[in-house]
Amino acid sequence: MIIALLFNWAAYEQDLNYWHEIRRAVFSPGIIQRSRRHMKLSIGDVMTGLDAGQDAEKLYITAFANSEWRLVDDERLSSGFPTIFGMVFENMPRWLAQQLHEALNNHEGYLGAVSVHLEYGPHLALYRLRLPLEYRLEGTRLKSFFSMGNEDGCDEYDLQEMTQLGFDDVAFEDSGASRTILDDYDTPRHFERVAGIRNLLTRSLKGGEDDAYELTMLLEDLSPKLFNVLGAAAERLENSENEEDLAQVALSGRRYMEQLADALFPAEETSEGERSLSKVNYKNRLWAFAENATDHDPSIFVPIGKEIDRIVKEVNGGLHADRPKERVEQSLSDAAKLTISLFALDPEAVKNGYLAYSESLRAFVRELSRSN
Repeated sequence: MIIALLFNWAAYEQDLNYWHEIRRAVFSPGIIQRSRRHMKLSIGDVMTGLDAGQDAEKLYITAFANSEWRLVDDERLSSGFPTIFGMVFENMPRWLAQQLHEALNNHEGYLGAVSVHLEYGPHLALYRLRLPLEYRLEGTRLKSFFSMGNEDGCDEYDLQEMTQLGFDDVAFEDSGASRTILDDYDTPRHFERVAGIRNLLTRSLKGGEDDAYELTMLLEDLSPKLFNVLGAAAERLENSENEEDLAQVALSGRRYMEQLADALFPAEETSEGERSLSKVNYKNRLWAFAENATDHDPSIFVPIGKEIDRIVKEVNGGLHADRPKERVEQSLSDAAKLTISLFALDPEAVKNGYLAYSESLRAFVRELSRSN
């Protein structure tokens, strides 16, 4: 899930950095490190006060009472409101949130934990658009994000501090254009598609909800643009009533495979007689990614390549044959499972903070050129 840990920043001594106090309370027990869960963390002030004319009760209910999952001491939360600091963990399982809640319950500034649902506009505004992305966490590995190549924003001292809290493999990571003015994917409509994909995957992936959240986080690392086609497929599948509807689902499935290939292994020219890696030969490019990511070890890439062939054939078959809804849904689930297998071959290679924003970047440069 996406879980927000909530704190009353007014409960800390004003001459101290309350973020340092809070992160010490959260990371010192080692619960997050031992979980080895791959997560991204955003931090910041969810609320700093009330603006003139705001309805305090309505704002409170909107922000903290519209969660599917919540472990909140409402007396603490209402007394701390509206000075709320949040740590928002993407891809945190319920069991891990429960453990953290129990460990933090005696911490004076801790108010509780709630699930965050970005398809709900107020949650999107409060818990994502306001809070900058801070870290990528995976066991004792930690990466501190900087944006748009701005390495001047890298804080070596902060990384040193995190090593004192149980992280022994620390580095920096460029988050690219994500969560900048060039990001066109921070909308409720986008996250409705993401939620639709998660619902579909929760039913089919072995790890259920936990695997579904992890895959959607990894897809965002690769290219949030992929959610457009996979989300469209999930929505069409949910509302399908006849074979024409299911053919449209299959078409979205094929487009997903094409765009997955574009993200993992962009089209390139090849010499005569070599396997074509052109735009239309997306299946070959998926094979090529698997080969390169496994150092051309056939014992690893050949089974994955055969699965690529099978899924491409199955998705394309749905365009031209009357398939039951369950079989079309299974083909989408299999495409998602294949994505996980491909990501696992080379996790670093699938992170691309700029790919999905190329059009916005070009438009920005064109506008800048005109204005100058």
